[in-house]
Parts: sequence; structure tokens; C-alpha cells
Amino acid sequence: MKHKLWAQANQACLVIEGDIDMHVAAELRVLLKEAASSKPTVLLVDLAGVSFIDSSGIATIVEALKIVRKWFGKLIVKNCQEAVSDTFEIAGLTEILGIER
Repeated sequence: MKHKLWAQANQACLVIEGDIDMHVAAELRVLLKEAASSKPTVLLVDLAGVSFIDSSGIATIVEALKIVRKWFGKLIVKNCQEAVSDTFEIAGLTEILGIER
């Protein structure tokens, strides 16, 4: 899994490339916690380069959402490929995570 992390003002963005599954969930958790460490108002998770996500990846993103909500921040998942977007929809998380295609 490749990634880029940037932050400016009250926003942080984590751009992910590669599949997100149980083999990289721990690494993703660390990256999301790092992105959230500055307590941004908005944490964007850009999944344009992700073609697959499993339940461990989804759980890790939901965990980050809970962290961000502690200071009333917002987590937005954007640029999902169709298969990834469908996975979030099946899990019932499209609205909760503010999924943007």
C-alpha cells in the first residue's frame, strides 16, 4: 500500500493506493491516527487508487471516524472506485462516511 499525507489549515488528506485488506489494516490504522493527530476539522481519505477494501479496512476507517468525531471533526471518504463504493454501500456506511465518488 502506498500513501501520501498532507495537511493545511484545518484539513488533512490521506491518499491511498493499493488494496486495503487485513494485511495492511494495521499500517492504515497508524496512517489515519497520524492524519488525525493535528485534530483537523476535516479528514479526507482519498481512495482513488484503491480497487479493493475488505471488512478490516472498513473497520479501520470507521475507527478513524470515531477518533475525529471526538473533537466534532468530519471524516470524508472520496474518489472511490465503483467496487469500493459498493462495498461501503453494502455495509451501510455511505452516508455516515460521506462517501464521494
